[in-house]
Amino acid sequence: MEKKKALVVGAGVSGLAAAYALREKGYAVKVVDKNNHVGGVISTSEENGFKAESGTNTLMIPSQRVLDFITSIGLERDTLLASETAKKRFFLRGGKPVPMPMSLLDFIKTPLFSPIGKLRLMLEPLVKKFPADANPSVEEFVKARFGKEALENVFDAFFAGIYAGRTDSLAVKYAFPPFWNFEQSGGSVVLGAIKARRKKASSENLFKPMVVSFADGMGQMARKMAEALGDDAPILNARLTQVDFEGKWQAAWSSPQEDDCDEFDVLVLAVPAWDLAKLPVGGTLAEAFEPLCGIRGAPINSLTLGFKRSDVEHPLDGFGMLVPQNEKCSILGTLFVSSMFEGRAPSGYVTLTNYVGGMRSPELADLPDEEIVPMVLKDLERILGVRGAPVFKRMFRHKKGIPQYDMSYGERLEALKVLREKFPSVALVGSYIGGVGAGNCIENGLRVADRF
Repeated sequence: MEKKKALVVGAGVSGLAAAYALREKGYAVKVVDKNNHVGGVISTSEENGFKAESGTNTLMIPSQRVLDFITSIGLERDTLLASETAKKRFFLRGGKPVPMPMSLLDFIKTPLFSPIGKLRLMLEPLVKKFPADANPSVEEFVKARFGKEALENVFDAFFAGIYAGRTDSLAVKYAFPPFWNFEQSGGSVVLGAIKARRKKASSENLFKPMVVSFADGMGQMARKMAEALGDDAPILNARLTQVDFEGKWQAAWSSPQEDDCDEFDVLVLAVPAWDLAKLPVGGTLAEAFEPLCGIRGAPINSLTLGFKRSDVEHPLDGFGMLVPQNEKCSILGTLFVSSMFEGRAPSGYVTLTNYVGGMRSPELADLPDEEIVPMVLKDLERILGVRGAPVFKRMFRHKKGIPQYDMSYGERLEALKVLREKFPSVALVGSYIGGVGAGNCIENGLRVADRF
């Protein structure tokens, strides 16, 4: 019996995971990508013992299914768990990194909030919940439930860290579903979280999410995902030239290796939302793409700097720090990468990955390197006591980086639902659906095979 065929357009981690799952289900898979490498925005650069990631520095493994996948593609021995130190997260307050309180005593003592701000936080269970059909922004939700101080001192920075976004334009029910679901199910975020924890404890789901990377960086994961496809390895530098539907999907592509065409039972589109309009499709499918093409991407630059350890005053004893807008810095945040994982800097040195731009300051993302680097160094000198010049520099620029789950995102999801109903043999995957983290992308890619 002839195998069913699937075409996957895009060899980022979403597309590679979908291709792997479909192949495991018995499909003959063809993967094409316009880039000269697999992994999409995920790749690792190495020089003189320093590593720098073009995209995410970590993989949050959200489920047993994703953990099993990582094991199945041969990454188990090279998986690095984040250090115990990485459990500490800092927020900038008054120009100084302040650890996020992790106990009641820490909360009482923390300078992150004033006494009035702490009292306001403790009153959250008494705040009336939002109507189920409401669509509050993160700003509206947090200010109503936790107060202005919590918004300005923590949550503003938290969502800049996840989305490089603004709290007044992100929709809480889509940008951070746990908060919305806790509130709706428990009457408050705190009570809902307690209820959910008790429910999980009584169930058989004992999986605890974990933060990892890999011995050779996140790029190693992308390469292993591609290698796991065996003979169905992605065709790179490939330009899709035609996609039509006549009982099956007829597709043609051109690459330095080949000009080819074939017909497919399943079409998986694993490209950014804003690139859907560039695909050579027409008719009702192109029309169905239109609402999704309007999803915005935050412009974000990632600047990794290497320093002598003796040139950095701060102990760097944590995951990193997030910077609220009211601190008036150039950076959105800084990751203490060499504190999280081994092999990110030579002995006696450290690496700091800094983020600039986002929806908060998109104009900064357009500045040249020779202007961004001094701005970042000025912030690091003031905040972390960095004194010496960097011995390593690597900048990655993403004009449209992180998708924004904004106030119109619910309408985008409705459009996606209609598209799935009209075109049951088409699957869309990527960071604009179901979460922006690499772990979310992998999990949603694996789920594609469940549909077919």
